Amino acid sequence: MRMFTLASCALYFLTGLTGISIGSVLPQILGYYNVSYTIGGQLIFIGAFGFLFGVMISSYLNNRFQPKSLLTMASLVIACAQFGILLLPPLPLFMSLFFLNSIGAAAIGVIVATTIIEVFVGHQAVAMSYLEVSYGLGALTMPMLASLFIALDIWRLLFIITTILALVMAFVWTKVSYSTQDVKEKGASDAAGLSEARPLESGKKRTVLGLFALIVFMYGGLEGSLNNFMSSFFMNYLDAIAYHASISIGVFWAAMVVGRAATCMIIRKVTYSRYLMTSIIGTIVALVLFIVLKNMLAGYFFVAMLGLTMSGIYSITLVYANDSIPNSAHLVTPIIAGLSGLGAAVFPALTGLAMDYAGILSTLWYIVGIAFSYLVLLLVINQIRDGNFSSFLHLRHHRLKFAFAARRSRFK
Repeated sequence: MRMFTLASCALYFLTGLTGISIGSVLPQILGYYNVSYTIGGQLIFIGAFGFLFGVMISSYLNNRFQPKSLLTMASLVIACAQFGILLLPPLPLFMSLFFLNSIGAAAIGVIVATTIIEVFVGHQAVAMSYLEVSYGLGALTMPMLASLFIALDIWRLLFIITTILALVMAFVWTKVSYSTQDVKEKGASDAAGLSEARPLESGKKRTVLGLFALIVFMYGGLEGSLNNFMSSFFMNYLDAIAYHASISIGVFWAAMVVGRAATCMIIRKVTYSRYLMTSIIGTIVALVLFIVLKNMLAGYFFVAMLGLTMSGIYSITLVYANDSIPNSAHLVTPIIAGLSGLGAAVFPALTGLAMDYAGILSTLWYIVGIAFSYLVLLLVINQIRDGNFSSFLHLRHHRLKFAFAARRSRFK
């Protein structure tokens, strides 16, 4: 199982690298093709659309083929796309290759996460945290490599690294083997979340899955907005110069990596719902203090706080959803991944519009609203899982009837 785990983490590291690769050298790419940032925005949107398409097609194929062969193919797709991007072909072909790259990355995310959920029974949260740490390391490594390659004026050669790594992973996954029994026989080691499991009626399962889809849609929008506009917030709200503003993204991702590593230990001691509740409340507090205090030095601290508090939300939401609806990983995981990707595409676009037409302060409060919406929906999910939500609605209904009857008798 060690080789399976390491190979899975390596794939997530690869998707972290490729997911940030275009953005890391976007000014150079736009300069090479002599196009504006509007085209750059279209490129990012094409990547998001490719990710959504990849989620759909990989979830379909994952029910019909072995994960090993699919992951080998996904790695080869990324290798071909990255090598094609290295050649800097005409812009329409370049965009098509980025679309293809996003399909491969989505396939890896869905298939690896689904396999981890099914294989590491009782260990899902810790295993997913390892994957998220690997992705974060990739996302943190790529900008640093890009800075070096840009300084040496060889930025296009950056894509050789990702091409070679993808080819290596395609070969490795022809050799990987795993068995669910190797993990199951060891028993549950982490998860306080398993003690929360209660059987849900089929109608409630559909409701809970819909609510999980909504909250991960909100989270994708929250993280996507912060990733794409963090520097802009520092420049336009805190009056930071461009160089200082760009540091905020590095601080955010460094804190993300640390937080994801800590999640591996924390989730052994607390339930999934409590972890998510604490994380999203901490996120809201950090955002509000960032707005209210309006200080650049303090801003870096709150960005680091955001990285720590948000670090495990996606992975633990995914595990919590699968724990709430057991034996449905092939359905739940693609829905969670797809809605997260959709949120990361839709909300940043709305954030950009808000900055143009509503102003920076209103935009920041709008982002707080996204986080608060996640909190409200999480509370509803917890109430349904605990069996208290229907009782609450029933009690509320009777109180309203009593109040209405009392008011009518008063007028009589």
